[in-house]
Amino acid sequence: MHIRLFSGLLSLLLVAGCGSQAAQPTITPPPTLTTAAQVEVIATASLAPNEPTAELATPTLDDPNALVDTSMLTGRIYFIDPLGFAINSITPTGGDLQTAYKEQGSLPLSRLGIDPSLHYLSVFKGDFLHIYTTDFQELLRLPSSFEPIWSPRGDGKFALLKLTDMGEAFVDVYDLNSATPASTVVSTIGYRAAWLSDGLGLLVHNGNQIGTANLDDGAFSPILELVEDEHGTWAVDELLSYADQIYFHGGQVNLLGASGNGMQWWAVVDGAPQAVTDIGGNGILRLQFNQEREQIAFIDNFHISACLGAQVLSVQAPDFSAPARNPNLSPILADNGQAIHGAAWNPTGDWLTFAKGDYSCDEAGPIYATPQVLVWNPATQAIQAFEYGSYPVWIP
Repeated sequence: MHIRLFSGLLSLLLVAGCGSQAAQPTITPPPTLTTAAQVEVIATASLAPNEPTAELATPTLDDPNALVDTSMLTGRIYFIDPLGFAINSITPTGGDLQTAYKEQGSLPLSRLGIDPSLHYLSVFKGDFLHIYTTDFQELLRLPSSFEPIWSPRGDGKFALLKLTDMGEAFVDVYDLNSATPASTVVSTIGYRAAWLSDGLGLLVHNGNQIGTANLDDGAFSPILELVEDEHGTWAVDELLSYADQIYFHGGQVNLLGASGNGMQWWAVVDGAPQAVTDIGGNGILRLQFNQEREQIAFIDNFHISACLGAQVLSVQAPDFSAPARNPNLSPILADNGQAIHGAAWNPTGDWLTFAKGDYSCDEAGPIYATPQVLVWNPATQAIQAFEYGSYPVWIP
């Protein structure tokens, strides 16, 4: 659930990639649903983690109980059923509930995702990554707990982090359109990876450097040396390439809180890191561009206590030229946590769908309430809740 700060980059990688594969938490049954027309907009949020972080924006609505008209939106929203053995779909108005896929195996589905071209779906069953077409024709099955990092060109290529039995970390590239899609096209050493903005190479963090790797032979060319000084080594959990600028998310370990809170976004300027945002939580998830590549969305993790954390959905310009925007969500109560179970852009890139659920703790660990699927417009702050489920994606 939480990305914790451990000594050593390999430990950080293991937590980020495999934390979602922990023992199954206790999940409460979903409450009785009202009809879509009766669902109310969720009220304004507030977050006060007990470690220093950036102050989160909490915009307000003139009428937080007003229903939002989503009739102009097209496509369908797919999401994992609360029991985990089906993928359901609804219209963006919340109606016409259908079952799009039913799992016949014994392992529940988790972490549904979609590629930038909106042609391929990814989903996990146990420790295996499955790639499907949007009509659920299976294309690939790989033993991995890491999510695919899709090429921005929409050409069926994706990168995948890999840990060997010897503890080595690699970035493998696959091509769904090759004659042998299960075979690696190219591989390079790396703990983190993202695609260059033109999709013609990779941006890679290999431990103490950030650089590029070409797609011919994986050769690495350094851009930034992450120098250890009195503030300690660098922890890096995400990379971003936009236009001709390189960014990364992380921080030096001696400047972070005990839980890792205090990471932020940095730009690589003249071969040195330059902070471009205030400090935040202890790691981010599910970074993705919208269709026009003019906005990014990601989930920011904030540590609260040994059991509790808060995840916050943020939307921002990819050059970090303006503050992040966050959806108006219900207040996080004392001794409660908040989880964002996936987020994805709509086909036109102006709305997002995501799932949000609260949780509490007892002696056995977290007890999760069933998450609910929502749609949100970051520009207008319009937000509407629909069916219960997790990891929604938006298909044309």
